[in-house]
Amino acid sequence: MKKLIYISLLLLINAGLFAQNKLSNAVHSLKNNELEKAKELIDAAAVDPKFKDLAATWYYRGNVYKGLFKKDEINDKQSAYRKKAIDYFKKSIEMDTTGQLENSSRENLRYLAETIFNHAASSFETTSYPIAISNYSQYKEVMSYAYPETDFTEKDIMFYLALANTYGKIAEEDSASAEMYIKKAKESYEKVLELDSNNVSANYNIGIIYYNQGVEIVNNMDYSLDLEQLNKVQDEIIALFKKSLPYMKKAYDLNPKKKETLIGLQGIYFSLNDIPKSEAYKKELEQLEKSTSLQKEPEDVEMQE
Repeated sequence: MKKLIYISLLLLINAGLFAQNKLSNAVHSLKNNELEKAKELIDAAAVDPKFKDLAATWYYRGNVYKGLFKKDEINDKQSAYRKKAIDYFKKSIEMDTTGQLENSSRENLRYLAETIFNHAASSFETTSYPIAISNYSQYKEVMSYAYPETDFTEKDIMFYLALANTYGKIAEEDSASAEMYIKKAKESYEKVLELDSNNVSANYNIGIIYYNQGVEIVNNMDYSLDLEQLNKVQDEIIALFKKSLPYMKKAYDLNPKKKETLIGLQGIYFSLNDIPKSEAYKKELEQLEKSTSLQKEPEDVEMQE
C-alpha cells in the first residue's frame, strides 16, 4: 500500500515538473531538432495559464512551426505550418513588452515572407497564377507588418509584368477567353506604368496590344459591308493604331536598339498610311540587323603543348 502511495506521489511530482517546465522543455527539444516533441510541448504551453501570456511562448512556438515548415512543407506554396508560424511571431511581438524578442521575431517574419515571395514568383503558370496573386498579397502583408517602411515598388513592377505575361499566354491558349485576358494583361501593364512610366516592356506591350487589336479587325473585316459601315470599321482600326503609337514611340525613345519596337513602329506608320516614316524605321531596322550580324563571337585558340 505504501509503495502504491509512493508511486502515485512520484507521478504527481513528475506531472507537476512537466507542467512547470513545458516551455523550457519545448525550447530544449527545439534546440535538439526534436520538432514533433517540441510541437507537443509548446502547444501545451500555449494553453497553460502559466505560459500563455508570455511573449517567449509565442516566439518559440513560431520557431517550432517555422522548423516544421522547413522540414515538411518547404515546397508547399500554401503551407499551413508557415501560416501558423507567422501568426505566432506576430503574437510574440504584440506581447513583448520588453522588446527583447521583437527584432528576432521581425527577422523571422522577413524570412517567412521571402519564402512566400519565392513561391509567388514560381507560380506564374497559366494554371497556377491565382496562387501567385494570393502569395504575393500575403508577402506584402507580412512584410508590411514586420517592416512598415518597406518599399514594394520594384517587386510590384516585377509582379505585374509577370502577371501580364501570364495573362498573355492564357489568351494565346484560350481563344474563347482571349479578349478578357488581353484586357487583364493591359491593365497589369498600366499598373506598371503607374509605378514607372519609363518601363520599356510595359510601354512596348501596351503598344503591341492596341496594334494587334487593329490588325485582327483588318484580318477579319467583312468587305461585303456597305460603305458607311466600312468607314466605321476603318475609323476603329485607325483609332487603335493611333492608341498604339505613343506607347511604341516611348518604348523606342527608351531603347532605340530594340528590334521588336522598330518592327512595331514600321507596321503602325504603314497602317496609318505614313509611308515615309514607315520606310525610315524599316531602314533603321535593316541597319540594326546588319550591325548585329557583323558582331561575331571571337574564335578561341587552343593552347600549344
